Amino acid sequence: MFFLSLPVQFVVGFRFYRRSYDALSSRIGNMDLLIGIGTSAAAWIYSSIVTFIPGFFPGSETYFETSAIIITLIQTGNLLEYITKGKASEAVHKLLSLQPTMAHVIRDLVETNMQVEKVEAGDVLIVRPGERVPVDGKVVEGFSAVDESMVTGESLPKDKQIGDEVIGATINKTGLLKIQATKIGQDTVLSQIAKLVEEAQIGKAPLQRLADEVSAYFVPAIILIATASFLFWYFVARIGLAFSLLSFVSVVIIACPCALGIAIPAALLVGTGKGAENGILLFS
Repeated sequence: MFFLSLPVQFVVGFRFYRRSYDALSSRIGNMDLLIGIGTSAAAWIYSSIVTFIPGFFPGSETYFETSAIIITLIQTGNLLEYITKGKASEAVHKLLSLQPTMAHVIRDLVETNMQVEKVEAGDVLIVRPGERVPVDGKVVEGFSAVDESMVTGESLPKDKQIGDEVIGATINKTGLLKIQATKIGQDTVLSQIAKLVEEAQIGKAPLQRLADEVSAYFVPAIILIATASFLFWYFVARIGLAFSLLSFVSVVIIACPCALGIAIPAALLVGTGKGAENGILLFS
């Protein structure tokens, strides 16, 4: 068990040591510090002493598997969060993929096919029936019905005439339109929507920010309580070093709200991603 626990404790769980060091260096408590102390200083080191110096804790059990399971479960949660984030971000790529790659641009009275990235503000573009509008613009000639459901959710096409605004990636349904490009690149409505979705997925919820603020006080308090528990059982109750040490570990490990740290980001990522796939965008 000692040798099997080595890669889990010091390879898989290396991030806890690194973040614990960062927390101690900045004098800010975090949940990784609780996990690092609980699995290392107590469970793994205690079990190593029992294994190689059995006379130090006579009759005691080892807890290599407990330390390994805690690290594995938390890292598995982090892995699932990473995978979920990757799947949710596909919604952003789907949004961007709606934008056409080519545009029919009129320059020097000649229609030229060029990549959308080369379109400049002020260019006049031709959008034929069935084509997607390349960039945001204003109708300068023609009349048509445009499907804007990907932005507004409205199933019925909206009539567009001279002077009306059109949004990039929407579908021209009936007549030919000539539009003047007003917004290109990252300034288009579609790009702004994708940016907002990404920010919503990366950013923290108010509850998460509150948890970060509370942890600065919560972690030191838990360590003090765990230390007090150890001292009480060892010096006052005189129940023995093994039980006192396990009391310390129990307080530290159980106090870590790992489920909260995993559930909130996963729920946000899945929620915003699924919402975007179905045309529902939520922002706060």
